[in-house]
Amino acid sequence: MFKTSLAPLALLAFLAGCSSSLEQKAITAQTSMIGFTDAQLKACLGEPVAVNREGGTDIWSYFRETSRSATSVSDVGYTPTNRGETSYDYFRYCEAVFLLHGGKVQALEFRGRTSTGRRTLEPCGALVQRCVPGK
Repeated sequence: MFKTSLAPLALLAFLAGCSSSLEQKAITAQTSMIGFTDAQLKACLGEPVAVNREGGTDIWSYFRETSRSATSVSDVGYTPTNRGETSYDYFRYCEAVFLLHGGKVQALEFRGRTSTGRRTLEPCGALVQRCVPGK
């Protein structure tokens, strides 16, 4: 029974070891930014791209995208030199939604994806890195 209760903790530790430092920032932010005032949020994230209100809750939305182009070269190709080049664009985005009640963050949600549709929190971590102390 003792081994069974440690299994979830071991899995969590393993998954934490697999994530990047930016993903860790996003995970940390989901708890450490609860209670931030609207002034603190603006100080580290700037103005939101959208502000909505539902009942007594303000909904602040932020968006961050990163992209870059890259070229990979391989020794297998169909050119006279037998080398192949492939160019591609690398795109990731994060939508961050903060729910504020009484001027304080009550909850936040991150939605991050890559251009291929894979979920990632790296761009979300890049978005909130000024708000979360540490590495």
